[in-house]
Amino acid sequence: MVRKSIPHLFTLSNLFCGCLAVYAAFLHQFNASLAFVCLGVFFDFFDGFLARKLGVESALGVQLDSMADLVTSGLAPGMIMHQLFLLSGVKTIDVTLHLLDGLPLVFSLAPLAWAAFLIPLGAAVRLAKFNLLTESLPYFKGLPAPACALLIMGLPLLFFHPNLTYFQPYLLQPFTLIVFCVIAVFLMNVHWRMFNFKGKGEKSALLFPAILLLNAAVLIFFFGVAALSAIILCYLFLSWIKNLLKM
Repeated sequence: MVRKSIPHLFTLSNLFCGCLAVYAAFLHQFNASLAFVCLGVFFDFFDGFLARKLGVESALGVQLDSMADLVTSGLAPGMIMHQLFLLSGVKTIDVTLHLLDGLPLVFSLAPLAWAAFLIPLGAAVRLAKFNLLTESLPYFKGLPAPACALLIMGLPLLFFHPNLTYFQPYLLQPFTLIVFCVIAVFLMNVHWRMFNFKGKGEKSALLFPAILLLNAAVLIFFFGVAALSAIILCYLFLSWIKNLLKM
C-alpha cells in the first residue's frame, strides 16, 4: 500500500508546487513562481518514473498527473502571462455592482489580459489528448505542456534582462503577448514530432539531445536563468531540423 502511494505523493507535490507558483505569480514574484514550476516539473518527471520502476502504474495515477499538470503547466504560466499583460499597460475597467442591501461590489477587469488564459485552455486540451493515447511513442506529438510552461515562465526574466532592454518595448506590449499565447496553444496541440531524451529505436537518438544540452550550457553561461525560454525555442528549432532531415 505504501509503495503504491509513493508516485501519488510526487504527483500531489507537483500540484502543490503549481498552487504556490500561481500564488507567487499573483504577487508578481516571477522568480519564485518559476522556481516552483521547475520544482513541479521535477516531481512530474519522477512520479511516472517511480510508478514504472515500482510496477504500480494505475488509472488513478494518470488522472492525478493530468490534474496536477493542468495547474503547474497550465494555470501557472497563464497567470504569469496575465501579469505581463498588466505590466504592458492594458486598459483596466472598474465595474461596480450595487447589491440589494446597498453594499457596492467593485471589480477591476482587464479584458484584453484574459487572452493569457488561452494557455491553460490549450494545456487542458493537450493533456486530455495525451490521456487518450493508446501507444507509446519514441517522440512527443507537439510541445509537452511542462516545456511550454517553462517557455512562458521564463519570459519575464528574458524581457527584463539587462542585455535586452532595447527590445523590451517591443516584447512587453499587448499584441506581442497575444501572439505568444496563440503560438503556445498551437505548439502544444500541433502534431509535429518533437524529440525526447529516450529516442529508442531512432537513428542518431542521442545526437539532438546532446546538441540541445550543449546549446543550453552556452545560453545559461551568457544569460543565466533568463536563458530558459531561449532553450525551449532551441528545442523547437532542433526538432524542426530533425523532422526536416527525417532522422
